[in-house]
Amino acid sequence: MTTSIEDKVKIASNFLLSSPPGEVNDVFNDVRSLVDNDEALQDGILQALEQYNTEQLITVTLPELDYEVIVSNHGKVEGGRYVDPRSKQSFKFDHMRLAASELQPHEAHASIEPLREAIEKKALAYVNDHYPEGVCTVYAPTENQIAIAIVDNKYNPGNFWNGRWLATWTLDTQTGELKGATKINVHYYEDGNVQLNADKNYETKVVVTDVS
Repeated sequence: MTTSIEDKVKIASNFLLSSPPGEVNDVFNDVRSLVDNDEALQDGILQALEQYNTEQLITVTLPELDYEVIVSNHGKVEGGRYVDPRSKQSFKFDHMRLAASELQPHEAHASIEPLREAIEKKALAYVNDHYPEGVCTVYAPTENQIAIAIVDNKYNPGNFWNGRWLATWTLDTQTGELKGATKINVHYYEDGNVQLNADKNYETKVVVTDVS
């Protein structure tokens, strides 16, 4: 029985979505050999790459900026663009090449922006103190919601291991409901192939004060 190109691409997409931290390019090169059809592969895996990049909180440095921005569904806006709330710009993101382009101004939600900026200031200080390679982006997807995304990657392929810490928090400013999720993925592959995947969810209520 011959496997169709469509089925091969679907299988390749599933492999990509399961890629360990820092190894998606290695997985892509492996499945590329298996599919043996570059055009069909690239057309078919773009959706999987977008899902992988946004779920794994892949980062990018925008032109003329000196900090990294997280590519997250919390920051996705119309036209398939993503937002950097800090510089108040949106950008297009190439999920294949991991590059940002076509920057343009982005109008923030005025009513919640002072609170977002206040949380951003505290969140950045926290990440700088606790995560050696941490990146944090704080969003205001709506006028009543704040979302915090944190990622820290540690790649050590020379010693056959890579790891990633992910954390997302969402705050409903009307109810004070705060929900969080943390995920850890570590891959060790010297004389074997072992992955650690752990996650934990949190939920509590906080008092939201007016900072405007």
